[in-house]
Amino acid sequence: MKKSDIIYFFEKPEEIPPKTLDQVRILIEEGSGVGTSWVRENLRNAFLIGYAEHEGEVVGTSTHKYPKEAYRKKIEAATGLDLTGYVERGYTAVRPEYRDLGIGGRLIRGLIEKSENKKVYVTIRMDNIPPLKMTYKERMVLGATFVNERTGHELGVFANVMPPKKL
Repeated sequence: MKKSDIIYFFEKPEEIPPKTLDQVRILIEEGSGVGTSWVRENLRNAFLIGYAEHEGEVVGTSTHKYPKEAYRKKIEAATGLDLTGYVERGYTAVRPEYRDLGIGGRLIRGLIEKSENKKVYVTIRMDNIPPLKMTYKERMVLGATFVNERTGHELGVFANVMPPKKL
């Protein structure tokens, strides 16, 4: 398998065939890096979904989604940042056998390029080194950190455009 055998797509949810969208959802849920209770709804209502296919199968994905207002406000309260008008990058997952081929970075870069100059943020556990490296490589900057009350993990809020502090 060569990198050139991988095909990349960046589409609105309604443009993606149901079978493919289901493969995207399964890949996210199998990655188990995020809670899965809102995956279907968030994908259906996403701003833009990026996915990579090899031989007709989805092998990587990342999404720009509209954050739930309650979740955004919780992050804002914990960090003092104003994330109004930002889309949230999430659900980045690559099948284990396809990792280290640059798929995740290419999906993130493509989403940013195709998101019509949208401001984008992402939250990442500060001890989760692979996505941190990829996020820095794609020139997203750390705006603030906070501790997730539920898990006790320190999370970083990274953005492609530095969010202002709330007044």
